[in-house]
Amino acid sequence: MATAFIGLEAHPTWAKGRVACAIGTESRTSDRDDLLSKSNDRAFDNALVVELERILRIIPVNPGFKYVKDDNAFATDTTIVTGTTGTVLIGLKLVNELLKPDQGGVAVACVLAHECSHIFQFFSVNQYYERLEASTQRLRELHADLLAGFYMGKRMGAAAGAMRSVEKAMMDFGDYNNADPKDHGTPGQRSAALDKGYVFAMNGLKFDDAAIEGEKYVRVL
Repeated sequence: MATAFIGLEAHPTWAKGRVACAIGTESRTSDRDDLLSKSNDRAFDNALVVELERILRIIPVNPGFKYVKDDNAFATDTTIVTGTTGTVLIGLKLVNELLKPDQGGVAVACVLAHECSHIFQFFSVNQYYERLEASTQRLRELHADLLAGFYMGKRMGAAAGAMRSVEKAMMDFGDYNNADPKDHGTPGQRSAALDKGYVFAMNGLKFDDAAIEGEKYVRVL
């Protein structure tokens, strides 16, 4: 569960396997010495654990979690924390930026759900990570956005105002580099994927059904 922040490290480095991220930029984090179990804010750490526990009740995964000093967030299929499967790496610089505006907390929740969705892609029996392989990361990233939107729908219900803030933050992560292998989708595509996931949740779909329908959706988005 989310309390695995402070578990034992099982591997000397985290970037041994597949890695996905929230923003289409290179990681500046490559060594386990950069991995942190706590930030400098106990209240934030406690709030993050609560949020992660909520996410894991919706997204069927069991990753470990670590902080990194980066302005991005990552998911890897490498297991760092003993007793977990895969790892989510939370960029402290990124979350500090996301927390500045009003509704910043829900934007952080969405990024965490996005990374947990990558963990789901890695280990799902439906092999979404492999099935969504293309010349860029766009399909994988939009699918993770959609599943994050699904989580936000379950988390917030009909709180449309907060969801607009989430979509604005995620749209800022979009790009127009459609030939770049790291392309994550345009701002409009990322917003549309989040919105579709939110609608799936509001319509009562189960998570696995949202993942199946989400794959179809992002392929034509």
